[in-house]
Amino acid sequence: MTRRLLVIGSTNVDLFATVPRHPRPGETLIGGGGRRTAGGKGANQALAAALQGAAVTFVGAVGDDPDAGLALASLRDAGVDLDSVATAAGEPTGLAVITVAEDGENTIVVVPGANATVSVDAATEAVASMADGDILLLQGEVPRETIEAAARAAHDADRRVILNVAPWMALDHDVLTTADPLVLNEHEAQLALEELDLTPAHDSPEAVAEAIAGAGTPSVVVTLGAAGAVLVSDAGTQQVTSPRVSAVDTTGAGDAFTGALAARLLAGDDLATATAHAVRVGAYAVQHHGAQPSYPGPGAELPGL
Repeated sequence: MTRRLLVIGSTNVDLFATVPRHPRPGETLIGGGGRRTAGGKGANQALAAALQGAAVTFVGAVGDDPDAGLALASLRDAGVDLDSVATAAGEPTGLAVITVAEDGENTIVVVPGANATVSVDAATEAVASMADGDILLLQGEVPRETIEAAARAAHDADRRVILNVAPWMALDHDVLTTADPLVLNEHEAQLALEELDLTPAHDSPEAVAEAIAGAGTPSVVVTLGAAGAVLVSDAGTQQVTSPRVSAVDTTGAGDAFTGALAARLLAGDDLATATAHAVRVGAYAVQHHGAQPSYPGPGAELPGL
């Protein structure tokens, strides 16, 4: 039987605006763009994993509005199983308003809409259907109680959990320790230190990741943008460098990384090998505009080191 990646998460429509620079508080700028594409951290990671060859089942919710079709179109085209995506009556499909500056950096405001209805029951029912070798992938854009219930149910059933707490939320400590790996960017890693009341030996990414792992999490991956990633596992602490590329839009690059990482772990790679592949997928994504439209498909040439 084919091993599957179960993704429980958000699906949005992304509305993009481009600006020379990000506005100051109270300032109005004239921008460009206005295009609308599929997004949402859960859907992004599900698509990235599917495009890297994983068999993916997605659990989420859309509204009963015209945006629902756009939000799911890329997942459907990639062959993701959408049978467990609910339609929330009276709710809008999630919306992300994304502003991208000329240097490629972005700001994002997310309106959850139907994502707020992704329930504990839906999540635990999906987890109960997981088979040996399947992996659960979670992020932070659906309700906290849903994330925690899914992680605990998967851990109790001896299923591997990949947890990307983005955006950061204060999950219970026992939930964080289900993650293998816990995937965080540098900002989220600092918030994890504060939440867990940890003091690393020094301020380096390696020391931060080691401190979080020392609190009981089996493995930790901290993404470092153009600098790659650092990981801590039972094999020790390792640095993974990223290819040097010219970024045009960083939107969704972290999701490209996490989805690719999950796909390679599902295929049997060790964490270091999976991370090395994932940083190349992330580097590919930042060279293209948008989130889901930037992800490499089968046969795409990934940047080399």
